[in-house]
Amino acid sequence: MGTALKPNKAFASSSPGVATTAPRADGSTLVASVSFTETTGAGVYTGTVALPAGATLHDIIVNGVALWTATTSALMTVGDTNSANGYYLSTDLKATDLLAGESISFALAGGKAGAYIANSQVSPRYSATARNIIGVVTTVGAAGNAGRTNMQVIYSVGTAVAATKV
Repeated sequence: MGTALKPNKAFASSSPGVATTAPRADGSTLVASVSFTETTGAGVYTGTVALPAGATLHDIIVNGVALWTATTSALMTVGDTNSANGYYLSTDLKATDLLAGESISFALAGGKAGAYIANSQVSPRYSATARNIIGVVTTVGAAGNAGRTNMQVIYSVGTAVAATKV
C-alpha cells in the first residue's frame, strides 16, 4: 500500500474548489480532500478533484461533519462530467441521509448509490484520460451557516507493465 499525500502540501490549484496534484507513476495511493462549508443564503458549492490520465479510482468517501442548516434544503450529488450523480444521488445533508459523524462510500452508500456504483461492479474506476470527480451541494433558503461536509477521493496512478505472450 502506498503512502497518502498530505492535502496541505500535495494539492494546489489556481482555481478555487479544484484539488489537483502532480501525477505520480509509483503506484502510491493518493487522497484529495474537498471541504464544503455552508455560508448564509441559498447557493451552489462545487468541489472538483482532477484525476490524471491513467488513474484508478478506489473510493469516494463523503463525511458528514456538521448538519447543514439551510432553511429549505441542502442536497449533495457526486459524479463526473458525464453524469452529475453517477457516484452518489441527491443526499440530504440536513437530516436523514448523512448525519454528522456518518459517511458514505462505494461499499456503504447508504441507499444513495448512483449508476456507477449501484450494480455489482464500480464503473468507471480506470480512465486512460484525465477526468474530474465533482461534488455539488445545493442549498435552498435564506438562513443557514453551520453545515460542514468533506469529500475524499482516493485513487492511484501506476506505471503499466506490458504482459508477455508465450
